[in-house]
Amino acid sequence: MELSPSPVAVGRWADLPEDIAIALASRLQEADVCALGAISRSWRRACDADCVWEALFRRRWPATAAAVAAAGEGASGVQSWKTLYINHHRRISFAISCVAEFVENNLRFLDAQFFLLSRSHSAIINLIGLHYSIASLHIPPNEVHKALEARRVEERKVCVSLYKLGRWFYGFRLPDESESHKISLSELTMPEGTQVLAILKRGAVHEVFRLQVSLVDTNQ
Repeated sequence: MELSPSPVAVGRWADLPEDIAIALASRLQEADVCALGAISRSWRRACDADCVWEALFRRRWPATAAAVAAAGEGASGVQSWKTLYINHHRRISFAISCVAEFVENNLRFLDAQFFLLSRSHSAIINLIGLHYSIASLHIPPNEVHKALEARRVEERKVCVSLYKLGRWFYGFRLPDESESHKISLSELTMPEGTQVLAILKRGAVHEVFRLQVSLVDTNQ
């Protein structure tokens, strides 16, 4: 007995009208756009659309996008928005690599005190200096606390928020979870700040898909 052939799927994603496919691609992040474009030729055309990459460019670098548009580049220029995006991403990557290399080779604790723990910077920049001193330079937390007091930034506060994927429960995925920690810079050098420092060092891995640091008092 022969088995009847499986019915042809109706309404395949590849058969979507191009404008709808482009609208869907426009709602995705960069990595998802690239992954979707690798599925088929029709999706590649949609994901390579200039309007998709213009939106991604403007979302990530609004000031640069305005300058690019004013210079007449982009859709009406020689380069497509996708090419502009890739080139600018590479420039940013190279610049950050140079900064990271310079910091690793040259920035010592006294430099961090002068330039990162300054009151002229925001509490987030102060936090970067604090975290770098403890995690990378291995300065004892009590010494960092003294530096915070000397620079008069110890009472500044930040909010560290992390967002976790919802757990699976009997075949159902629960809603995503979030937690926030409002803490002063001085507290980060004490035992109660150990957990938050560990979160910052670990970053967005495993079930944590987003990590956000914000100011508690914008006047600081």
